[in-house]
Amino acid sequence: MKSLLFLGIVILGIFNVQSKEIDIERGIKFPPKGDLISVKDLQNDVAELKTLLLTVHPDPSFTMNIKALELELNKLTQTIVAPMTQLEAWKHFSLMNPFFNDGHMVITYPEYEQRLNQHMDNGGRFFPLQVRIDKSQNIYVTGVENVNENINIGDKIAAINGVAAAEIVGNILNRMHGDTVSNRRAFGAQRFAKMYWLLYGDSHNYQVDIDDNSELRRYSIPGSDNNTVRDNSDISDFVQRKILKDDIGYIRIDRFYYSSEQEEPFFNFMKQSWLEFRDANVQDVIIDVRNNPGGTDHYWQLGIAPFVAQKPFSFLSRFKIRMTERNIRLGPFKGELGTIAEGSYDELIPIEERNDLRIPGKAYLLMGPLSYSSSVLFLTAFQDSHQAVIAGESGGARSCTTGRIQTSIFDGSKLELTMPTAIFTRPAGQELCKKPIKPDILILDEPSNPNIAVTKLAKSIIDRR
Repeated sequence: MKSLLFLGIVILGIFNVQSKEIDIERGIKFPPKGDLISVKDLQNDVAELKTLLLTVHPDPSFTMNIKALELELNKLTQTIVAPMTQLEAWKHFSLMNPFFNDGHMVITYPEYEQRLNQHMDNGGRFFPLQVRIDKSQNIYVTGVENVNENINIGDKIAAINGVAAAEIVGNILNRMHGDTVSNRRAFGAQRFAKMYWLLYGDSHNYQVDIDDNSELRRYSIPGSDNNTVRDNSDISDFVQRKILKDDIGYIRIDRFYYSSEQEEPFFNFMKQSWLEFRDANVQDVIIDVRNNPGGTDHYWQLGIAPFVAQKPFSFLSRFKIRMTERNIRLGPFKGELGTIAEGSYDELIPIEERNDLRIPGKAYLLMGPLSYSSSVLFLTAFQDSHQAVIAGESGGARSCTTGRIQTSIFDGSKLELTMPTAIFTRPAGQELCKKPIKPDILILDEPSNPNIAVTKLAKSIIDRR
């Protein structure tokens, strides 16, 4: 009887965020709940997760505490004592995400983008404020575009729709993926509106309590109808260039992944940037990847490296990769299907000796808490080869990254599991793998005013000439 009572308490704890679903009078719109899934099917999904860890992941121990993970997986199975809807299943299964300790491994609510687009097309909205989450799990406002003029950047949010900020942050971070706690905080802040919709729904208007020196100010603000999830954006939404004072060029690149329609415009943008910098006699360049979560390496290997590097340089020192059908097709690694290939990686990023558009000075790569995946490879390749100076601050991501992600769909719940199939070791070797990138120039980021870090870095460049 005691064990049954304990399981009941655990279940109530897991689904405490769902108490908001009964608040129909406020007109809250939740994501589709989905069909009811049987206990057997849900437990089979846990077994499937275990199998995928053994057959798809190249080495779970690289990021995970295996014993702790096994305990959590057993707890996950034990607490499945009643059928769940798909949304309930996501709230339950996503509690595993922090235990993967990897920004490339996550259990997600299926077809999120499509369902959010449908929600927005039907007049829905989502939480409108941009925020950051500090080490004490407080929420601070970093963006207030088209929001109540009385809410200011830097304001501390005490509650949203009557739910304490600490409870909201706890429920988000308990389901957030990422390499480390600080990495998960950064991702949680970036995905705050998305996670809020999944956990608390859309109230159309949001009651936001601001903590003003221990006095609460409450404001009602409309939700945002600006859907940034749709991937039909113009390339200018992700890249920017300008020429700063003292012959310094600046390029901001917010991603290394683009649709087939966006790829040519990206490379045209980069070519035009180097042409303009040459014509303006730019000496040094800042490449800002603070908000770049990664993507595909060829964007920086072809669009950046030839114009800032002086000679061919290493991309990786070692690799460990599961030979999936996709990895066999992509190469250059070789092996039998299902096996693990590993070894040293000796290929260099080619750099032509003569390039009229190469900058005469140095490249300064500005990183931040959201720099991840291919951005980590970009930063470590340039740092370890001394082809660029790294500035900014780390968000806690490991400097040796996983990659080559593969998405699987659980048979029972149809939840999506994204998992890496490769582990890449930076050129400097394994000794630094578990540590974050250490910048050559430490510049703390201010999310509410990104220009501050750029100004500080420009001053440092002048001082170093």
